[in-house]
Amino acid sequence: MRYRILLKDKVDEKLLREIQAKHGKDIEGINELYELLVLHDCCDSDIPSRIYYVAYTLALENIEIIIVRLN
Repeated sequence: MRYRILLKDKVDEKLLREIQAKHGKDIEGINELYELLVLHDCCDSDIPSRIYYVAYTLALENIEIIIVRLN
């Protein structure tokens, strides 16, 4: 099953880069998800724990998101 994070509103790229710098190396594969968020305002993964970790780190900065299960 594939999961997607969508940003509800436009988020400043600088803030996303700061979150990426702080948490991008915490779990293998997370940095790529942050990169997709910066470029496309969404990211996908087959691994739920990665999606929920990114969601958690975004919530720490009060960034509102939508998580969608694909397939």
